[in-house]
Amino acid sequence: MNKSFLAFIGGICTGVFLIMLYLHRNVIRAAITGDEMPKAPECCPAYKPEDDDE
Repeated sequence: MNKSFLAFIGGICTGVFLIMLYLHRNVIRAAITGDEMPKAPECCPAYKPEDDDE
């Protein structure tokens, strides 16, 4: 494989990783500090509606 192609794929993977890190920054901060976990937004696949949400 070409070095430039591998660099391109590596750049895409790094970009996706940084985006996911940015989007989950509140969860990561809560896990490190021991605070209460934030609620997941409705658009998130991990969102589970509670009984009082409906």
